[in-house]
Amino acid sequence: MILLLAGLLIVMSVNAYGGSLTLISMLDSFKSVKPTKKLRIAALLVMGISVWGIAQFVGEARFNTFYGNALVFLAYLFTPWTAVNLVDYFFVRKGVYVIGEIFKKDGIYGRWGWRGNTAYLIGFATMIPFFVTTPYVGPIAKSLGSVDYSLFVGLPVSAIAYLILARGLDLKKEAAMAAAEGNLTKH
Repeated sequence: MILLLAGLLIVMSVNAYGGSLTLISMLDSFKSVKPTKKLRIAALLVMGISVWGIAQFVGEARFNTFYGNALVFLAYLFTPWTAVNLVDYFFVRKGVYVIGEIFKKDGIYGRWGWRGNTAYLIGFATMIPFFVTTPYVGPIAKSLGSVDYSLFVGLPVSAIAYLILARGLDLKKEAAMAAAEGNLTKH
C-alpha cells in the first residue's frame, strides 16, 4: 500500500509540474515570461487551488460525471489539433522544419499560424453537432441514437481543411532555410 501511495504521489507531482509548465508556456504565447522558480511555484499553486475549487464546486456526488466529461472535452479539443499537426508533418512539410525559426516570434512560422488555427476551428465547429456529453448532446448525435461520432468527423475535416489552406505555403523557401541550417536530411 505504501508503494502504491508513493507511486501515486510521484505521478501526481509530475503531472502537476508538467501542467504548470504548460500554463507558463501559454502565458508566454502572449507576453514573454521567464520560468523562474518563483513563477513555477506560483503556477503550481494556481493549479492546486483551481483543482480544489473545481472539486468543491462539483462535489463528491457528481465528480465521476464531471471527470468523464472533462476527459471527453479534452478529446474534442485534441482531435483537430492532432489532425493539423499530423498533416503538417507527414503531408505538407514532410518533416522539414527550420528549427531556429520555431523559437522566433517574428520568424517564418509566426506567433500563430492562421492556416492551422483556421483548420482547427473548422474541424472543431463541425464536431459540435456530433458531441455527446452529459450537459450537451448535439442534434446530429441525438438523431443517430446519441452515439458520439465527433472524432470521426473532426479529424478528417481538420486534416482536409489544413491540406487545402497549406497550399499557399512557400515550402521551397523553408526547405532552403532548413538545408542552410543543417536540419535537412534526405531519406
